[in-house]
This record gives sequence, structure tokens and C-alpha cells, in this order.
Amino acid sequence: MSGHRIATVIRIPVAYSTGVHPDEFEEFAHRVRPMLLALAKRLCGQGGIDPEDLVQEALTRGLLHHGSLSAQPEPVYRAWLCRALTNHFLDQCRKRRSELLEQERPELRLVRDEVAAPEPEAQEVWEHISEQDFRSAIAQLSNPRVREAYTLHASGLRYRAIAQRMGVPEGTVGSWLYQARKELKELLLPLTGGGGA
Repeated sequence: MSGHRIATVIRIPVAYSTGVHPDEFEEFAHRVRPMLLALAKRLCGQGGIDPEDLVQEALTRGLLHHGSLSAQPEPVYRAWLCRALTNHFLDQCRKRRSELLEQERPELRLVRDEVAAPEPEAQEVWEHISEQDFRSAIAQLSNPRVREAYTLHASGLRYRAIAQRMGVPEGTVGSWLYQARKELKELLLPLTGGGGA
């Protein structure tokens, strides 16, 4: 990773920009840690979520963004860390709520597992498609705008950025990407020896 260093925030290695001075962040982290811990304890109460974990996660995120945040006044940086800590707390609460709900209603776990797990044979089938075959299939997409949207999405752009670049609503981009995936599946499936969908 050029342009990055590795630091350990308590026991977790974290990659961060070489523009960050570790001593500067460590000093800042020691200053804000009591405030973050107090907030975490207030949020957690007796809820079973470890306040130390929340503080650790907030500081890890702070280190990752320290290059841009350190240019802000310290109160803005502190507020950002508090928001990161609170968001992580809410994520943990949602996760726990889902776990508790699944304990009460085991059929929900089955539904989630079915939706989350890809079909194992489908995953293996697509592994046999070469990059050249994939690029050729993209070139065969029927609509040039669909092809352009899919190419932009494959390069890492999100729906909003694609919509802005192409001058269309986000919903149109979503529709185009759905159409592209459907066409690509039809074009590539015969190459896998898998016949029909």
C-alpha cells in the first residue's frame, strides 16, 4: 500500500494515509477518549454492548479520516467522532435486535440465510467466464446507454455519480443496470455450459 502506513489502535492494525502523524493522532486520541467513553457509557447503560468497543471503533474511524478531519477545528472533529460512535452504537443495537428476533422466530433466520447465501453452484459456474468473454458480452449489450451505465458502475461509480454524469435520474440508472445484468446473464450463461436460466 503505497502512500499508507500501518498503525495499531489498541490491538487492531489500521491502514492510514502517510500524511497522518501518528504522534499527533495519539495525543488527540488520549485527549478525546474520556469524552467518548462517557458518551459510550451513557448510550450503553446496561445494554450489553461494551462501551470500550464503541470508543475503539470511533477512534479507528477517526484515524482513517484523520488527514481530512485534522484540518477542521477540534470541536468539529470531536463532533464527528461522537457521531461515528453513536452510529456504531445504533448499528450494534440493530444487529442485536435482529439476533433476538431470530431467537424468538427461527423461521426468520432461514429466510435471511436463504436471501444472503448465493447459490453455490451458480458461484462456481460464473468462475469459468474469462475476462475477455465478459468484456465481449458487455460490448454486445443492446442499448449503448445501458452499456455506458454498466461500464461506469463496473469502474466503481455509484448510482448517483452515474446519474449525474449521464444526465438522467438515479432510478433510470438502476433500471439500466438491472437490464444490463439480465442481458449479461443471458449472454454468458451458454458459455458456462449451463444452458438456460
